[in-house]
Amino acid sequence: MREIPVVLIGHQDHGKSTLIGRLILDSGSIRDSRVNEIKQTDEAAGQKFELAHLVDSFRQEREREMTMDTTRALLKGKERNYQLIDVPGHGELISSMLTGASGAEAALLSISIEEGIKEQTKQHLEIAKLLGIEQLGVIVNKMDKVDFKKEAFDEVKEKMKLILNEIGYQDIYFFPISAWEGDNVIKKSNKTPWYEGMTVMDFLESKIKIPDSFENLPLTFLVQDKYSEEGKDILVGLVEAGRISSGQEIMFLPSKQKSKVESIRDSEGEMNKAVAGDNIGITLSDNIGLNRGSVVTLSGSSLKEGSEVSGDIFWITKPSKKDLVLECGTAKVEAELKEPESIEDGSNTNYVILTKEPIVFDPTKRTILGKIVLKDDGKIIAVGNIS
Repeated sequence: MREIPVVLIGHQDHGKSTLIGRLILDSGSIRDSRVNEIKQTDEAAGQKFELAHLVDSFRQEREREMTMDTTRALLKGKERNYQLIDVPGHGELISSMLTGASGAEAALLSISIEEGIKEQTKQHLEIAKLLGIEQLGVIVNKMDKVDFKKEAFDEVKEKMKLILNEIGYQDIYFFPISAWEGDNVIKKSNKTPWYEGMTVMDFLESKIKIPDSFENLPLTFLVQDKYSEEGKDILVGLVEAGRISSGQEIMFLPSKQKSKVESIRDSEGEMNKAVAGDNIGITLSDNIGLNRGSVVTLSGSSLKEGSEVSGDIFWITKPSKKDLVLECGTAKVEAELKEPESIEDGSNTNYVILTKEPIVFDPTKRTILGKIVLKDDGKIIAVGNIS
């Protein structure tokens, strides 16, 4: 059963981990025996049981079963499953949204009714929108702290609608919940008789659309590394989009060299073909001097290459200088910000960047190659798209 990635965004301490814990507990996504073990461990340590502890345990369990990002927990639905992605900071958020075919398809924004809308609340929304996440639900959490008063919920809802409209989100669902007590998370609560909407789980099950398959897009294979075996170069990486088969004629960007796929393998052994989402190694009919950052595609691909890119960008922190590092896909190159506008922390601007080496990008913005990350002295300072 496929898993739809859903990222939890919002200010720290607004209950994201607790919400994930409630969802996986009440949906039966974690075994009762494991829940009891965690409670006993907390009790023996003199700690109060927290729903967030379920998330930690679930991550460990998933890690033993398969290689998983430790920020992801599995939520079991009726006909499909969900990867719930908990991100504590900007760097993790951007990383989770830039994972190509396995990137987040939807977001749940958590707002504490006690603390209200914070700067990080707005920034996470800006980043989500810029990176193409259109499916969004707004969680107004900790309603038990205000006795489930409709007036408190409506006040946050109206303020958020103004922010959402400014950013470009419309027709968004709002949920008055208590993640700790479980109100309106899996089951409707009798404490909010004034609320006629659906639960968070109902929203995920009925409103989140399954994305179009990346298999139907043109071939995009991101080269992550290269090594040699028996005189043959093996290129290792992720099939970001499309399909690749043994015997297929392929082209490399930005070099525009051509070759033929001799064999394909994954961790289990050789295979005749691979599709979007597969991590593979390929050998070629002839050795070509390629390294990380190259992209395998087909002749006539819509992918472009060049040393100048432009688009919209969100500045987490304004740059300290014009010379930066640009990352796009697996490419990492030195770059210069051309004639920067007046930049402030948390602002959106247009940009033009000149790169020291040509990079491959996707002007359709459908894949990870339509997005960039800028770093200043190793720290992520901005994320943007390529027009």
